[in-house]
Amino acid sequence: MTAFPRRFGRDERGNFATILGLTIVPVLMFTGVAVDYSGFKRLESRMNVSAEAAMLAATKEVVKMREQDYADDGNYDYTNDQLVDKLDAVFKPHFEANFEAGGYDLDRNLYNLEYIEVDNVSKLRITINYPTAFMQAFGHETLTTTKEMIINLKVQPRNYAIDIVMCIDATGSMQNTLDGVQASAKTFNKDLRTELGVGEASQKLKIRVRPIFYRDWEEGRDYNSAKATYDQDMVAYEQYLEDLAAWEASSGGAVVDDGGGLTASERQAIVDNYNRQRNWYYQNRWGSWKLATAYYQPHTHKRISYENKYYYFRDLAELNDWLDSLGGGGGGISSTPPPTPVAKPTEPVNHGLNMYDDFIDLDPSVQEASDEGMSTAELRNDRNLELEEFLGSTYAFGGHDWPEAAGACLNEAVRSDWFDNQSDASRDYFQIPASQKIIAEGEPIPSETYTKVTPIPVVVFWSDATINSLQLSRDYLSSTTPTSWTDFQALWTDSSKIRQDHKMFIRFGPESASGFNTIMTWDRTYYGGSLSVGNTAAVKVIAKKILDAIPDLLRVGS
Repeated sequence: MTAFPRRFGRDERGNFATILGLTIVPVLMFTGVAVDYSGFKRLESRMNVSAEAAMLAATKEVVKMREQDYADDGNYDYTNDQLVDKLDAVFKPHFEANFEAGGYDLDRNLYNLEYIEVDNVSKLRITINYPTAFMQAFGHETLTTTKEMIINLKVQPRNYAIDIVMCIDATGSMQNTLDGVQASAKTFNKDLRTELGVGEASQKLKIRVRPIFYRDWEEGRDYNSAKATYDQDMVAYEQYLEDLAAWEASSGGAVVDDGGGLTASERQAIVDNYNRQRNWYYQNRWGSWKLATAYYQPHTHKRISYENKYYYFRDLAELNDWLDSLGGGGGGISSTPPPTPVAKPTEPVNHGLNMYDDFIDLDPSVQEASDEGMSTAELRNDRNLELEEFLGSTYAFGGHDWPEAAGACLNEAVRSDWFDNQSDASRDYFQIPASQKIIAEGEPIPSETYTKVTPIPVVVFWSDATINSLQLSRDYLSSTTPTSWTDFQALWTDSSKIRQDHKMFIRFGPESASGFNTIMTWDRTYYGGSLSVGNTAAVKVIAKKILDAIPDLLRVGS
């Protein structure tokens, strides 16, 4: 009897059937779950796509209805029930058509729509039940998915103009910041648009930037002294130019011609013309000559025109070598020209408050590009380079004491020539016909056809220091700087200086700093983070602050 149990235990001939019987049920269950779940996720994905497209179409219709309602008598008269009926009438057919376009037969008994608090804000909840195939055997006849969408029915801005004034502390401790802002300048427009969710080529958004470096009142004092000397030297230089013009008109042309090539008079006229020319430089990046319009750009050559062609020379020696190659000039000049000053005076730079005079328009219009003989992309690249060159034109130095002249910079920033949505430039860029009225977001909707262009003025600060005496800033840097924080706040809230509805102030630096602590109590001011954040992620933070304050900006699309 003892041998039989041992043989039975070792016998493996019936094990497979036993194991199969034990495992077949869970294997089939898991296979069925996988098949049902895969189909459910495909349906859920299609529902999301269809619902978003339908909600966009429905929102446009309801907004159009509400705006026409407002245009009739200046009031919103539709009830919530009327808005729900309109929303439902447009949403359902769009949703079902989009859903069925994905290869699904949509039974209205399988989905449910709910509309909640439809007024300025509509919340729509859609629920779909997915009938299972395999899981029914295990008691699960359906899987349920739900999607909620919140849509602002009243606010639908179409165009935005973002003006950003960069106030950058350029004192000795700020080199990392100077390096950071210059590094981001080349792709600032593209990066900001990306963070805002707006296409790079979209003309529904315009971005302009005005950079300002500031240090302290001592640099302003030094500049004022240097400027006084420069003004005196310029008086002497301008007198020389007048004397030269008089000499040329009287005796400068009395020459003896040797009969070949340039006459002495012609040669002298070319030299005089060269001396009066502005500076140029060769831009390797674009393979073309550029006029040096700013002090920080290279001043390597001057240009003359000869026989309808342009020629560029580094100095008089190079010019004279070229003139010699043309021949002639044997007679000489009959009188001596007036003595030239040592050199044309160079205007000093105000390192206390080194400002770009106006905004650099990073989004020029098609017409502007055409006027420049360039494509829009080429002119946009040129503007990006202009911003990059200015931001790279200085290095960190100065700051004789700890507090710096941020007050002067903020004063100039607030008084900037902000974008005017009623201007010809606005109509040109956003392609608005003269027959249409332009309004900004938040303004009453007119009875006539209109387009929305909403300016967003933004002031951004990078500084690791406190703010010095407002009186010193007024005395040495910016003569209109308010001398009390009460008056400064009044300037910040003055709608004649800066639009109030969408303005923003963003600061990178220590969380607490005297002067800035006061500013941060004003309306629409935001802390962007430490200098380290500002040096590496300013664009991301600026975009986030704009979107947090103005979420409908995403509606400009791409």
